[in-house]
Amino acid sequence: MRYAEYGPSPRLAALVETYWLLEGASAGAADAIIPDGRVELVFHYVGSFWRHADERDPVRQPHALLVGQMIEPVVLATEGIAGVAAIRLRPAAVRTLLGFASNEVSGCFVDLSLIFPSATQLTERLSESVADGERIALLEQWLTERSCPAPRPHVEGAVETILATSGRAPVSALAVRAGTSVRQIERQFQADVGLTPKTFARIIRLQAALRRVRQGRPLNDVALSCGFFDQAHMSRDFRELAATSPGAWLNHDGALARLFVGG
Repeated sequence: MRYAEYGPSPRLAALVETYWLLEGASAGAADAIIPDGRVELVFHYVGSFWRHADERDPVRQPHALLVGQMIEPVVLATEGIAGVAAIRLRPAAVRTLLGFASNEVSGCFVDLSLIFPSATQLTERLSESVADGERIALLEQWLTERSCPAPRPHVEGAVETILATSGRAPVSALAVRAGTSVRQIERQFQADVGLTPKTFARIIRLQAALRRVRQGRPLNDVALSCGFFDQAHMSRDFRELAATSPGAWLNHDGALARLFVGG
C-alpha cells in the first residue's frame, strides 16, 4: 500500500501536525496500530477498515471517524482496495477543535459525523478526487471552516518539552516552566491532550524506543538512551502499551504498524 504524509499550510500549522494518505490493495491481514500520542480525524473514502476488539466480531469503522488518544494497540484489517485520508492533530490543539475536553474521547473511536455533520460530505468529495493535492486541499478547506481558538500556550509548551526530551521531562519541570502547580498542569494537559503528562510521556518514550529497535540497535543501549531504568523496564512498557516485546517488534513484518512509527 502507498503511504504519504504532507505538512499543513502556515495558517493551520498550530492545529495540524500532518496529513496522511493511504491507498492500495491489501490482503486483509490484521495488524496492530501502536499508540503514538496523537488524535486523528480519519476519512475512509474508498473501502472500509475493520477493528478487531477482544474476542468479538470485527467492527466496521465509520467512513469518517475521530480516533481519540490510544492507550493500547488497536488491531485493524482491510480487504480489497482502500483509500484513507487523515488529519493528525497537534496534541495540544485537540480540545480547541472539538470544543470539549479531549479526554472525553480518549480510547474511543467516534463517528465523526456526530460531532461535525459536514464530515460525511467531505468524505464523499475525497472519494471524487483523483490526486493527493486535491485531497489535501479539501482537508485544509474543511478545517479552515472550523473556527477554533489557539491552543493554550503553557500546555503546548509542555507538549513540546516532552517531545523534545523523548518523554524524559518530569511533570514537576513542566509545572515550573508553565508557572503553575503540578495538579493544574496535569488537569489542563489531560483536558487538552487527552492523556495525563505522565502517560503521554510514556507513549513518546515508547515511540522513540520503537524507532531505535527497528534500527537494530542493542536493546540495552536502546533502553538506557530512551530513559528507561533498564531493559526490563523497557520490555514492560512494550508489553503494556504495544502488546509486544522488543525482540518481536524487531522482526515484525505487519503492513500497517510500521507506517505509524516515525523514522
